[in-house]
Amino acid sequence: MLDYGKNYITVMIDDKKCKRCYDCIRACTHGALTLERGIFMHNAYGCAYCYECMDACEQDSIEIWEM
Repeated sequence: MLDYGKNYITVMIDDKKCKRCYDCIRACTHGALTLERGIFMHNAYGCAYCYECMDACEQDSIEIWEM
């Protein structure tokens, strides 16, 4: 469960593990993950932090960081 008392929450994608299958983008029902010019972009304002992108990733390359 996320701690909403944190100052910053973001989705991080490990490029070394990612195989560019884009399952995470397709799994994101909120449109918060996109690919722009070959770079994954995360829209924190549109993200519900529902973990659907993490669940869809078979390479375990996605993490949600709370800072």
